[in-house]
Amino acid sequence: MNRLEWVLGIILVVLLAVVAVLSLTFWFRNDRTAVPAPSSNSATIIAQRADDIAPTPEYEGRSAIVAYAAAQETAVAWQPDAQILTAQATWPQGATAQELRAGETSWGFTFYSPAAQKIVVYSVVEDRVAFVSEGEHQQTAPLLSASGWNLDSDEAIKTFLAGGGNQFLANGGVSTLTMALMASDTEENGRLEWQISLFSLQTGQAFTMRLDATSGEILSTNPET
Repeated sequence: MNRLEWVLGIILVVLLAVVAVLSLTFWFRNDRTAVPAPSSNSATIIAQRADDIAPTPEYEGRSAIVAYAAAQETAVAWQPDAQILTAQATWPQGATAQELRAGETSWGFTFYSPAAQKIVVYSVVEDRVAFVSEGEHQQTAPLLSASGWNLDSDEAIKTFLAGGGNQFLANGGVSTLTMALMASDTEENGRLEWQISLFSLQTGQAFTMRLDATSGEILSTNPET
């Protein structure tokens, strides 16, 4: 065996040793990190997937009344007699009770002009008001004045959680909260109302509450608490 063959032989042995070491390293790493896959329809997988697809806001939210002040200014510029019809918001699924209590998120506002018989919809993200849509509308139910709106979103949510929402979150797991202020007096009771709902993505159940937006009185819950 000449010198060249000897050198090539050593290089080959070294390369084989490196390949063997790398193979063993990857094998042991995969063996340590491998986790048996649970059943695809298990509650664990459902919860994990629900958390994975939950949106993460990249902006600072506002309470309903703070956001309304910005939207109202734009609405009055649209039509001087514009009055609030609804205010609506949905929190990211899986939001904790602590995050919900702040009552801050982005909002959608619908305003009605009796003179023009039109509605306009604006979204408020942080302090920015954006036009969404406009259309014809005939308001049949009496429209209540926003001057009686005293209960902000944070206060309404705290009442909601204390009145059964906390228990629902504890039992229902990953849930989504929605709330709407209703200025149209469809119940003919002369009350501005908050309507708040939690929907569980795991159980398919819901918990709702109607609140007087002036006094904070709980008008109803479903299911009853």
